[in-house]
Order: sequence, then structure tokens, then C-alpha cells
Amino acid sequence: MCNWKSILLSFRCKDRNRFYEECPHRKRFLNTVLNITPILIPFIVIIPAYIFDKTEMLNFGIVGFVVALLARFVYSTGCFFLSAVFLIFSVAILCFGIVIQGEHFLYMWFAVVPGLAFLILPYTDAVGAIVTFISGVFMLIFKYHHHSVNTLLYYTINLVGFISVISLGGFILITVIDDTFRMLRESSIRDPLTRAYNRRAFMEFIKEEIARARRYRFPISLIMIDIDDFKNINDTYGHIKGDEVLKELAELIMCNIRQCDRLVRWGGEEFIVVCPHLTGDEAFKVAEKLRKLVASHDFGGVKITASFGVSEINPEESIEKAIKLADEALYEVKKSGKNGVAVFSDKGNSKFAVD
Repeated sequence: MCNWKSILLSFRCKDRNRFYEECPHRKRFLNTVLNITPILIPFIVIIPAYIFDKTEMLNFGIVGFVVALLARFVYSTGCFFLSAVFLIFSVAILCFGIVIQGEHFLYMWFAVVPGLAFLILPYTDAVGAIVTFISGVFMLIFKYHHHSVNTLLYYTINLVGFISVISLGGFILITVIDDTFRMLRESSIRDPLTRAYNRRAFMEFIKEEIARARRYRFPISLIMIDIDDFKNINDTYGHIKGDEVLKELAELIMCNIRQCDRLVRWGGEEFIVVCPHLTGDEAFKVAEKLRKLVASHDFGGVKITASFGVSEINPEESIEKAIKLADEALYEVKKSGKNGVAVFSDKGNSKFAVD
């Protein structure tokens, strides 16, 4: 039996398809347009063309309708970029039918292609689609219509200007939407004070990290961090100073971990660093480096220390167990004098150091 999903996915561009995963609002808009287009084409194009005996428009309308249905099917396979390309092509086919039918008063429909292209395609691909569309329109005009040079020049300037203005409008609109989405998404996954990830974001991305670790068989570890005697800082210097210390600590940690590591504000004065591709022993060395940095850093006239608990995640077990082990390691450091690092595994304490 032919596996259409596998065939279509084999043609996708991974980077372009990932674009829709990173911009779910674009994906949602594409899905909405795909649901509406097969309904609109018969009522706006096919039925009127049949009633008024517009043969070319009828033929192109039927082809555009079929391509729109194909775009809907391709979307269902998970190949969003190719689906968007088919959708643009279906609308372009209708515009080509307008040119061949000679319906000059319907050229206003050409505005749909550039506007739609910027809304559902990545920027560079949208520009390419618009240029290809304009080229196709003029090739058909040269083939099916014979205008004087002045008339052709007049139509060319107006048509290119019209499409350029619509394209600019579509570009500005989607840029504002994309920027707004990114800001809202950042505010939903980041702690507003420290700019570290929040718990909600942690529970989302840790599942993906564990799935990758299970698939590609690489280690992944957690470092749990707790500021020692943080209540004394708030009591002595005030909560505003305490917030400044938390913010500066988060910045210090983020500047001294790898790009693939992620800092999470777990709550209050507690943080977690997620360390892909590091075993528990390797994460221990990272934690010890961070411990020394924190102990030697001047936080605006305040000196602090922190305790670190490390655990290696078992991809076959729940993330809650790894968090519990890191928390237990942290508790042991607190009991043993603070300002230290401990590594716990499901077999017990494997490494322990207190300054």
C-alpha cells in the first residue's frame, strides 16, 4: 500500500517546515485559509463562471479548486510548507484564468496572492512566490493580449505598483504579528525578574530533551541551585536588594553555562540548570565551577554562597524522580554546612563536596 504521508514528508524542507512549528500563529492561519478556500472557490469563481458562460474562468476555477483540495490533504500529512505553496499556487491559477479570460476589471483579485504569500510563507519564499506570480501574469499577457507599447507600459507600472503596495502592507502586518507573538511567548515562558525560564517552560522543553536523549542515547543532567540564607539578605538589605541579587545571580549563571544549557527559576531563590549531553559527574564539575563563581562574586556589596544538588536523568524514568534526587542532594549539602555540591543517583550519593 502506498504511504502518501511518507512520500510527501520526504519532499519537505525541514528548516521551512520547522518555521510553522516555531510560529504556530502562521500554522493556524494557514489551516483556517485551507478550510475556507475550497468553499469560496466554487461560490466566487466556478458557479458565476458557469452561469455567465466564462469558459476559461470555469476551467481554471476547477483546477484551482482541485489544487486547493490537494493543499488541504498535504497539510494533513504534516508538510505545512508544501501545503502553503500549493495554496498560493491554487490562488495564482485563478488569477491566470482572469488574465486569459481578459477580465481586466477583476485584476483587483491579484492583491490576494502577495498578501497571502506574506501571511503563510517565510519571508524569502513569499518574495520568491510574488516575483514568480508577476512573471507568470506578464507572460500570459504577452501571449494572449496584444497591446501597444504605451498601453502595456501603463498596465505594467500600475500592476507592479499595486502588487508592491499590497506586498509591503502584508509584510508590515505579518512582521508586527510575528513580533507581538514572540514577545507574548517570551513573557509566558520567562520569569519576569531574572529572565530565566519558568516552571511551565521547563515542563514543556524537558520532555523534548528527554525524548531526544532516549532516541540518540546521550546523557542529560540537572543542577539544582539554592542561595544560602537568602532570607537574611531580604531581612538585612530589603526585598528590592534581594531581587537585584536574584537577577544578577541568574545573569552570572547564564553567562557561564553552555548555549545548549537552560536556566530555570524553580521558585523563590531556587534555580535549575538543564545540561544536555552531560553525565552526573560532568555536571558536578559545572556545578563546582558555578559555586566558586557565586562565592567570589560581588553582588553590589553583598556576598552570597549557594548550594548545588546534581542528578543525572534516566530517560526511561519520570523527570520527577530526577528532580527529587537533585533536591535530596541539595538537602544533604544544606545539612553539611552549605556552599557545596553533591551528586545523587538512584543508587545513592556518588560524589559530595562542601567548601
